[in-house]
Amino acid sequence: MGAAQDPAATPAATLWRGLRALLRHDPLSAASRKISAASVADQRVLLTFPRAALLAPDDPAPLVALVSGTLPAMMADHWHRAEVMHLGLDGNEAGGAVHKLYLEFPPDAAPEPNLAYLALKCGGGRQALHRYDRVTDAAALLDALSLPPALAEPAAWLARLSGDLLRVAEPGSARLSLDIGLADVTSGDVLHLVTRMVAAVNPACPAPLETPSHVALGRDRHGGLFVTLYGWPEDT
Repeated sequence: MGAAQDPAATPAATLWRGLRALLRHDPLSAASRKISAASVADQRVLLTFPRAALLAPDDPAPLVALVSGTLPAMMADHWHRAEVMHLGLDGNEAGGAVHKLYLEFPPDAAPEPNLAYLALKCGGGRQALHRYDRVTDAAALLDALSLPPALAEPAAWLARLSGDLLRVAEPGSARLSLDIGLADVTSGDVLHLVTRMVAAVNPACPAPLETPSHVALGRDRHGGLFVTLYGWPEDT
């Protein structure tokens, strides 16, 4: 048997240390789990911090270096509009780990109406720009995703309960999904609906034990179905 990996040497720990060196204080950390028909990916972390907490808040270069990418012009143009930022890692992706850098815009400073986030995602020899747009009704997006009924029905119920909805797309690819915020949902059996969604994508995946902070569902850039459960952020 091989030696156990030192927790301090994991990619997530390395990312945290790299980010911490750029900040005035620790970031918040949240885990997530991405479920597809073929796998359950849980080597995922998201680190959150205000842009003002950066030692050099006007300079994107140090953060871009942590994700090993090139900042798209749209993100560079609107860097100063971001109020909150997120640095992410998905260690389970085929072709190698994917690093992610998100800009989160307050509604009154969004570059475009309803644009909530821009994200740079780098890994596997490619990088992509993703955009997250606020939507008021999930029906058209769910129709466009052509989901099987076992997934579409609980997703539609959950979207109606929430009202905190994002359309997520990678322009030029099949990547399209719906992000449903659950922080303000106080009615309905949310955990049961989330469990149904997970089982619809991968019946072998263990059922979630706690209600996530938000859930994303849709199709990856190859057209495959997925559901991602996001945990509540914690101090690290």
